[in-house]
Amino acid sequence: MNRVCLAAALAGLIAAPTAEAATRTRPPVAELSADLNGDGVPDRVVMSGEDDEVDVTVYLSEGGRLPDKPTLHKQAVGWKGAMAGTEPSMSATPRGSLILVFQNDSVGRDRWRQQLTVAVRNNALVVAGYTYTARDTLDPKNGFTCDVNLLSGKGQRNGKPFTVPTTPLPLADWNDTTIPPECAF
Repeated sequence: MNRVCLAAALAGLIAAPTAEAATRTRPPVAELSADLNGDGVPDRVVMSGEDDEVDVTVYLSEGGRLPDKPTLHKQAVGWKGAMAGTEPSMSATPRGSLILVFQNDSVGRDRWRQQLTVAVRNNALVVAGYTYTARDTLDPKNGFTCDVNLLSGKGQRNGKPFTVPTTPLPLADWNDTTIPPECAF
């Protein structure tokens, strides 16, 4: 085989990874089975991560079964610690919302917990709520909380009400810059 043919053959073997392959690049942290889209079929969510980042992969059922390819794969949606009290977790509410929790409740002076509530609206995964709490282990009076329902626009920061625009934000677009300014501390 000449060099040109060999190079072409090797290029075909070293193709760019598919979206499905990208979901397998990090080890799983947690898995969840729950009916998120309300069709009576359990959907599947996989949280995966290494180093400090956590990815979330969601498989929403279609036509009574789970798809082979993910409905959504969101990279770096949250933080992953390696010690007890810093692991991310997820759960589902009885009404089918997905709860993603990222936290540091065991390391250092500053402890915090960040929660995203994700809901299916018009066949899209949107961030429906955001909650953040923080506390200082050496100064108990130096803490703060923020909780906002992004679908109703109503929230509270340290017990004081506020409102935000009610534009649904797709989970695919969520990042630290999309946190409502009222909840930025």
